[in-house]
Amino acid sequence: MTYEELIVELCDVIKESEINSISIYENLEKIDSKLLEENINNSEIKKLRDLISKSFGLLQHQDLHRQKIERVVNYVCEHNNIDSSKYNIASSAKHIAGDDNETVSNEELEELIKSMQG
Repeated sequence: MTYEELIVELCDVIKESEINSISIYENLEKIDSKLLEENINNSEIKKLRDLISKSFGLLQHQDLHRQKIERVVNYVCEHNNIDSSKYNIASSAKHIAGDDNETVSNEELEELIKSMQG
């Protein structure tokens, strides 16, 4: 697998992730607004809102993973003289807010890429 093929596959994951996240977010917002309209007791509303809140937390966690994939793609492009603009991805932050994990070092990224090449 070439670096370009690797980048295309990772970018497909990023795009699908973004599309799914938007749909999930919109659906959760609709459910939350419907809770005000329906005749549901307060304890059930609280349980449902807690589930919605947990779902938003999972979406945020998933977004952190998407950003990590973007960092890998940007690293591969930068270190292999590949024009990243043709892949339409955001430039990567060095540290992702809310990510409690250590930032991946350049050496760790290189090892990850090597391991993906088989």
